[in-house]
Amino acid sequence: MPDPEEVASAVVYLASDAAGFINGHILNIDGGFMATGVLPGR
Repeated sequence: MPDPEEVASAVVYLASDAAGFINGHILNIDGGFMATGVLPGR
């Protein structure tokens, strides 16, 4: 489970000009679990 600060950092980035060309993407803030196929708690 991510810390609130980690989620807030992603939100700040997505709201910034640096993320101007990012749209329609699901941003997984999960420490890489989805990338490895490991689901926590299972």
